[in-house]
Amino acid sequence: MKTFYDCEAGDVYAVSASPGAIEAPGVKGIQGGTVYETGIKDAISGSNIRPIPAKMGSISAYRLTVNPVVQLTAWLIKTNDDIDTNVTSSRTISVMYLAGTPTQVQSRSSTARLLGANLTLGAFTFRETSCEVTPRNGSTIKLPNIEASQLNAVTPGNATGKQKDIILDINCPTSSVGSKYTYWFNPITPNSSSTNGVLMNSVPVASGGAQDVGLIIKKDGTAIKFYDYDAYSIAKVAKTQEVKLTADYYRLSSTISTGTVQGIFEIILQEK
Repeated sequence: MKTFYDCEAGDVYAVSASPGAIEAPGVKGIQGGTVYETGIKDAISGSNIRPIPAKMGSISAYRLTVNPVVQLTAWLIKTNDDIDTNVTSSRTISVMYLAGTPTQVQSRSSTARLLGANLTLGAFTFRETSCEVTPRNGSTIKLPNIEASQLNAVTPGNATGKQKDIILDINCPTSSVGSKYTYWFNPITPNSSSTNGVLMNSVPVASGGAQDVGLIIKKDGTAIKFYDYDAYSIAKVAKTQEVKLTADYYRLSSTISTGTVQGIFEIILQEK
C-alpha cells in the first residue's frame, strides 16, 4: 500500500465503504470497536498480532503516525439473535483508505488512494452442528503465586516454573470428520502489539493489579500468534482431539510490582 507523511493541518485520513457501511447499534466487536455490516481493520495502525479495527469516516491527518499494514483482516460479526439461513446470495463491498486534502479524499482521487479492498461475502452455507471446543478443566486457569524476585530472575519468555497446562477438547459431529479445520487465537483483553502470545494485565495497578506483569500463552513451547489465521490447522478432524497450551507469567520490564494478573483469550475454530 502507499503511505503518506508531512500532511498539512487541513489534510484528512479517511476510511470509506461502498455501499455505505451501516453501524450496528449497541454491538461491539474486536477490541470493543465499532461494528458495521462488515468489520475490517485499519490500514495505518496496529500490527499483525494486534490489528486495530477501522472506523468509517475521516480524521485529521496532521502529524498522524503511519504504520502501514502487512495483513488486511475482515471480520464477520453476528449482530442479531436470529439469522436468516435461507439467504443464499453473496454481497460485494469495497473499502478504500485515503489521505490528502478534503477535496482529494471526497473525490477518491488516485493521489489520495492508499489501499483498496474488494470483498465478496458469501454465499454462506449454514450447518445444524459443528465441532465444539471445551476447556477440559474449566474456562478459568489459576497459576500458582510467584514472588517478584523469582519473576525478575527469569528472562522474559522463558518458563517460570509456575506455568499451567490448558487442554482444549475438540468434539466433532460425524458430518465433519475428515474435514480440514483451522483455528486461531483471539485476545479478549489487550495483548502485546510487539510480542507474540502475551496478554497484558487487565487489572489496573490502582485496582490491585501487578505492574508490568502479563501472561504468555504457548503451544508446543512456542508463544502463540494472536490473529494468525494460517498458523494452526487440523488436516483431518477426528471425532475427538485436543489442543494443548500452557499459560505462564511474563515480565514486561524490570520494574514490576506484586498484585493480581488477569487476561482472557478465546480459540476460534473454522472449517476450511
